[in-house]
Amino acid sequence: MMKRRTTRVFLVLLAMLLLFGCVACSSKETETLSATVNSLTQERKELQDKLNNLQTELDTLKIELEKANEEADSLRIELKQAQSMPTPPPLVVTETKEVTKPVPAEYAFGVDCTVNGASAAVLDGMTQVRCAPVNKEGFVFDHWEVDGKKQDTTAKTLELTVSKTTQIRAVFHERRVVKCINCHIQFLNANGNAHGKNYTEFDFEDDYTNPVTKKKEKGGLISFYITADIPKKSEIDYWLINGVKYQYPKDISKFRVEDLNEATTYEVVFKGQTKKTEAKTYYTVTCIDCTFSGGGKTNAASGKVPAGTKITVVAISTSSVGWFTGTPSDVKRHMNSNGSSGSKYKFTFTYTVNSDTKIDFDPEVN
Repeated sequence: MMKRRTTRVFLVLLAMLLLFGCVACSSKETETLSATVNSLTQERKELQDKLNNLQTELDTLKIELEKANEEADSLRIELKQAQSMPTPPPLVVTETKEVTKPVPAEYAFGVDCTVNGASAAVLDGMTQVRCAPVNKEGFVFDHWEVDGKKQDTTAKTLELTVSKTTQIRAVFHERRVVKCINCHIQFLNANGNAHGKNYTEFDFEDDYTNPVTKKKEKGGLISFYITADIPKKSEIDYWLINGVKYQYPKDISKFRVEDLNEATTYEVVFKGQTKKTEAKTYYTVTCIDCTFSGGGKTNAASGKVPAGTKITVVAISTSSVGWFTGTPSDVKRHMNSNGSSGSKYKFTFTYTVNSDTKIDFDPEVN
């Protein structure tokens, strides 16, 4: 009996041990399953985030693809239009050689004069230069200008000391000669009346002796009577004085001129004259830092020319680029040099004069 009770107790204990082990085993499995579920949940979340990011990238790529398709369509249209246009001529490529410009030197350069026997002199610090006017047929040296400023001296030789680029100009005037066409002049006697020999031309540039009074007269001024030489059955139409028409009353055939101080040509034109000299309008041309030629003038800084005269304007500079300004406005232009000699550059252009004209040249600083 005792043995059977012992066996039951053993069996009960055994059953309790088995039950406890099963419970412990079940708890451990639950923890493992819970950890697994948490891991899978986290992994799912990460995958969902990646999916969302991929969806965003996909949307962006779709937008870029649409833009690329639009650009491709636009390029196809441009290509089609280009293919329908004529083929342009082949492009001619000119090789440009790089030129290293030397550092500009300082010069004393002359206009209508020589500087140390040449057209210009290179300066080395404070340098003494000697200037002399050139010979100009029909013109006489008047005075000097240095950088546009008139000098007090009228000596034909100018000496000065300069250290920077300087323009030295010899200024001329037309030789003072009075000329007559279809008329003549007579000098005045002590009473101021016409007397003595008839002259159709007289040079009064230099000091001279009045052929009537025998008195010494200072050059550059002259007084006289001028008289028209009227052929029979002819009548004066008008006078031309330096090409300008003057219509006087028909009974004015002579008049007195006092202290004339410039070259002047008088001409009488008759009515019905077969070869009538047409009256001309004259305009004044003034060049600053340049010269002009034309209308009887050569390398002149100023002077009068007939209307419609085509003049050639010349400027010399150490700069290769410059501006012409002045009046009328159509003289203005920005130019590159059209010629050079050594370190000096030459600028030229032609212009037709139909009004008083002023031209000023300014080099552009490189």
